[in-house]
Amino acid sequence: MVIMTRRKGGPNDQLMLVFGLGVVMAWVVIAATASYYSIVEQRDISDSQLTVIGLLGGPALLIITNVLDLFKGKESAKINILPEELSAEVNSAEAEKSHVRMLEEHRIKHELTMEGLRQKHELAMDEFNTTQKTNLDDVLKYRDFDESDEEPKGKKK
Repeated sequence: MVIMTRRKGGPNDQLMLVFGLGVVMAWVVIAATASYYSIVEQRDISDSQLTVIGLLGGPALLIITNVLDLFKGKESAKINILPEELSAEVNSAEAEKSHVRMLEEHRIKHELTMEGLRQKHELAMDEFNTTQKTNLDDVLKYRDFDESDEEPKGKKK
């Protein structure tokens, strides 16, 4: 999901917005009014009205064209970014799945290790309780379990 942040426009952007919107709106209102009176009221459009429409129409059409070009450029930029966003999402999902699998593998290994140590402890306790001939130091010996080496760490309590 792409989060778009709205940047605050500078003074030039605000000037173009106010001026451009004013010119375009004035052109539309004057042209619509002249068309209304020409069609509905059956009045002729005077040369002065046509001049005003023409004077406002040139800049208004340029502004409209620039706005449409800007919109087209932004949309094409969004379209060009889509494949990169999709590949990033796929990579993120694969990394998350890999991480979850690794965590699950470590959890299972830990549970197996703990179960082995529990069974070893129970057997040692059964042997101690049954024979009571075992030296207490031998019963209390234990090995730290490490998958990489099978050597006992040699800890005694």
